[in-house]
Amino acid sequence: MLRLIIVTLLGAITACATNPSTGSLTQEIAVQRNESTENIAPLRLLRVATINIAHGRGDSLNQLLVSTQGTKDNLSTIGEFLRTREIHVAALQEVDSPSWWSGSFDHASYLATAAGFGYWVRAAHARLGLAEYGTAVLSRAPIEKALAIDFAASPPTANKGFTLAEIVWHTSESENILIDVVSIHMDFSRKSVRQTQLKELEMAIEGRTNPIVIMGDFNSEALTHQLMRRDANNPRQLHTVFGADSEYASYKDKRLDWIIVSGELEIIDYQSDSAVLSDHQAVIATLALKQPQQGARP
Repeated sequence: MLRLIIVTLLGAITACATNPSTGSLTQEIAVQRNESTENIAPLRLLRVATINIAHGRGDSLNQLLVSTQGTKDNLSTIGEFLRTREIHVAALQEVDSPSWWSGSFDHASYLATAAGFGYWVRAAHARLGLAEYGTAVLSRAPIEKALAIDFAASPPTANKGFTLAEIVWHTSESENILIDVVSIHMDFSRKSVRQTQLKELEMAIEGRTNPIVIMGDFNSEALTHQLMRRDANNPRQLHTVFGADSEYASYKDKRLDWIIVSGELEIIDYQSDSAVLSDHQAVIATLALKQPQQGARP
């Protein structure tokens, strides 16, 4: 009972703590590499996934109720999932830097090693004293460079943001392309805050020319539709797979986690996986680079 009271009090503190910044902040972050992992062979198809890993707590109520070994076991389960699903690039949310409330170790580094990823980047958007957490991108293909973008502070909820990683996709023995991969986490409490964060995302990717994959927890079923409608007359041509929301539900019966790609990319397959990894389900897509249109034959 005492531990539950502590969890409740710390949850209240977490909800009220934010970064001191008043505007969005962009900074370059270091690319981490596992030297013992070999680069993947050229890939015609790229398998990507997004998962809100919920601080490594699995299906427990709160990460403070999970032991350090329990947290590592939960992350190892996610790592095995990424291996067996043959994921090449993973976007993660609620990823902890070494934090007291979740075992005091780097979750991104642990998971990258457990899943056999050669490259990863992590950004801590929320810094709350008892915890630091944010978004991450893990990749089997080389990450050239990466940015961390913190959204403008949104009291009383903790700060959110996204990681943007520039990845080298070896599509064939003779061709490499650079793609932008975004792992994003938006505010859960207010539509007005998410609208502001959407504008910050649009400003950050404006002018970038690489094919782009935007993945993450939007905490909204409608916001992604708005993003793609705004882009309808833009060469980016952002799109995803649609169907019954229940078919692609990722949080209870809601479709909050999305994978959206630009017009240079084709979505071959798209699914919400039923594996229990956290309170969110993983969303997986198989992508291909669109071939140039051939002229009509005479």
